[in-house]
Amino acid sequence: MAQTLPNSNGSRTVHVIGRYPPPIDGQSLATHSLADLLEQDYDVKQFNMTLTNRVLLPSGRSGARHTIKHYLNLKPELKSRLSDGNPVLWANISSQPSGHWRDILAVVPCLQPNQPVIAVVHWGNLSRIFTHWSMAASARRLIRRLDRVVVLSRELANQIGSYVPAHKLCVIPNYVPQIASEDELRIKHENHAASSTIRVLFLSHMVKEKGCHDLLQAIAIAARQGLSIKAHFAGRWNNENDEGSFRSEVERLGLKDTVIIHGPISDRTTVAELHRTADVFALPSVLAHEAQPLAIMEALSAGTPVIITKRPALEALVNEGQGAFLVPPHDPEAIARALITLSNEDAWLNTSLAARKHYETDYSPKTVRQAWIDLIEDL
Repeated sequence: MAQTLPNSNGSRTVHVIGRYPPPIDGQSLATHSLADLLEQDYDVKQFNMTLTNRVLLPSGRSGARHTIKHYLNLKPELKSRLSDGNPVLWANISSQPSGHWRDILAVVPCLQPNQPVIAVVHWGNLSRIFTHWSMAASARRLIRRLDRVVVLSRELANQIGSYVPAHKLCVIPNYVPQIASEDELRIKHENHAASSTIRVLFLSHMVKEKGCHDLLQAIAIAARQGLSIKAHFAGRWNNENDEGSFRSEVERLGLKDTVIIHGPISDRTTVAELHRTADVFALPSVLAHEAQPLAIMEALSAGTPVIITKRPALEALVNEGQGAFLVPPHDPEAIARALITLSNEDAWLNTSLAARKHYETDYSPKTVRQAWIDLIEDL
């Protein structure tokens, strides 16, 4: 097994390959955060595989050909980068057929024979590559080549435990920096106590599968029952039709003065401020491959109670008693009831403190960084 070799200044080299911002999404942010987290202990060499002009690609087979061409064109540089044999943290291994064959054709051939490789899975449906007719055989060969497979929660580990040997399977959660200091958390609590209006934040991809329309319905229900709400929706739409549909729904429900639509936000300072000033974070997602949304972890770090869908992957991230209210899928009435419950000052404060404690115990930079160091050193 190859060892992590020191460079000229004494630091040992680790390669972190994957998608980096832009564009900003959960996976690209997680990869960037992982590279940043390890920089104080290793000489981190980043390799960006992002197709930056993806939104301009044609659809269908033509777009797929452009994508494949992009990744194949990266091979010479990637192979040169990895020729030193140092450990590789591969942060964009895919669960989709096109992405899987990209992995097989564009990344695996660039690895040195005995190079330690850790795959970091950001999907909630990796088991698909072991059962889909087009990927099953190559997926098993891929697992044999990997030294470790890192998933984000025990629930996600259970999903692929039949396909990945136990000695290769590791659980390390995503890392997000602390959003609010102790002083900022105290100010948040003071501001909440002084206000009769609950500030609700939705920060994610603005698609129905993420629950933005269900949340909108819930806000209308709670407002009709007398709850004073100011709701912030931040994120990008897939297309103009989705945006138009959402804005029309806001008008139809009479929420024009209640809902603020920010659109996509790339400035992380603005994102942090939204989390610090929010009283509730809501993400009632029903997305099939949801794994571990960074925005939920950011909310926990800011001491913000969260409302999420009662699904195993999300419950593994945070559950009742740890700062969360769990609601059934597509149930605006249940979301509204959670909002009304959180309008009680004692209930809100207890949930806020539980959220922050859960972040500090399980997801703080110190906790996640040590888990990664232990894993890398074990190789």
